[in-house]
Amino acid sequence: MKLLRLQVSGFRNLPRVLLDVDAPLVAFVGDNGQGKTNWLEAVGVLGTLRSFRTARSAEQVAWGGARAEVEGVVQCDGMVRTLAWSFGEGTRALRRDDRPVDAVTWLSSFRATYFVPSDIAPVRGEPALRRALLDRAVLAVRPGYLSVARDHKRVLDHKGALLRSGRASDAELDVLDAQLAPLGAAVTCARAEVVASMATAFERAYTTFAGPEIASVTYEPWLGEGDAPTLAVRYGERLVRQRASERQACRVLSGPQRDDLCFEVAGRSARAFASQGQARSVVLAWKLAELEAARAVGDAPIFLLDDLGSELDPGRTARLVGLLGSLGVQIFLTTTDARYVPRDTVAGEARVLHVVAGAAAPPG
Repeated sequence: MKLLRLQVSGFRNLPRVLLDVDAPLVAFVGDNGQGKTNWLEAVGVLGTLRSFRTARSAEQVAWGGARAEVEGVVQCDGMVRTLAWSFGEGTRALRRDDRPVDAVTWLSSFRATYFVPSDIAPVRGEPALRRALLDRAVLAVRPGYLSVARDHKRVLDHKGALLRSGRASDAELDVLDAQLAPLGAAVTCARAEVVASMATAFERAYTTFAGPEIASVTYEPWLGEGDAPTLAVRYGERLVRQRASERQACRVLSGPQRDDLCFEVAGRSARAFASQGQARSVVLAWKLAELEAARAVGDAPIFLLDDLGSELDPGRTARLVGLLGSLGVQIFLTTTDARYVPRDTVAGEARVLHVVAGAAAPPG
């Protein structure tokens, strides 16, 4: 999977320009406030259909503008396609080769994963942050998971609204619970299978960054273990038992929305005991394991790394680039110091683009 060319229009402070990014590693270099992270965000929007900086797409539209567009020429599974994302008037449009597509089809063609400074929050934060980290990994490995996760959330939200209204009938709840049971089982199975496929790679990657320390990751599903039919039956039974409690609480109490990931470092809970450096290594190891799991079933996503100089020392940077290169992963990064950028990778020469007032160009 590779991004060959990138063009933006009306996106943050970036000028309308076509960038040639056909290189194994592309570095946006510049002083703070010049727009290098805006370029990385544009690449991220193509690869994830969301910003790693904001939940509001409207914030990506240039000041005073009405519409933002990001277009990329990508290569995946031996095919070259043109992807165009646009946002304006509160709506998003996705086009592949000039035809409208849904998010699942888009992400089957091109995906990205990323490490940014805020990414260590899931290690020591609330379970919801770790579930989001987990779901992004499942999506990177299996783009079709998006449909299941969305359907589960849609039914869950509907049931939650009905319970809050205080007017939920047993018949209505029966219908929603009958939908939730198989969807929740499918979510749980997908999460469990992806974590299992990542566990060994996670341990190996962590040792690469942190030395002799041993780290591990385990999935803690609310539904427990089992195949999809078994979990669906179990979920249905629990929903019946908890109905009175849910009515009293006026909210949904059961389901995969209570799952968690458990990271351990040196046999102790990373949430309770991990240092800043250990937390950073945990997330990086998780991202690398995610890429390896995706590679095992198809093309691996591209990798985005923001603020290289502040997050990794030169030694760890070299090891990271080497690992990514061995997976055949294209890398996009930002840094204030070009000295941090490895000039040569396993796959060839890196491309450095200097960013000044939003404009990105090779040095010279």
